[in-house]
Amino acid sequence: MAQKGGFSPELQRAVQQEQAKAQLQRTVSELTSTCWEKCIGTPGRSLSSREEACLSDCARRFIDTTNFIVQRAQSQQGGGGGGF
Repeated sequence: MAQKGGFSPELQRAVQQEQAKAQLQRTVSELTSTCWEKCIGTPGRSLSSREEACLSDCARRFIDTTNFIVQRAQSQQGGGGGGF
């Protein structure tokens, strides 16, 4: 049975899932780029303990900030909570 815009609910769900995957990939790419630039000086054979800690902290802050922004946007749209 065709629904919104003539597309089946299954197709709509599949499109939403693919959009969510694409958004996740963009977020991971942005996180990697941001944290790499912030934490890694000159790449070597391995990460120093300082670089590892920096990357971990950076990723944690990035995810927390992203969750905050998503939750804030959802609450302003009346969509409730959420996040990753």
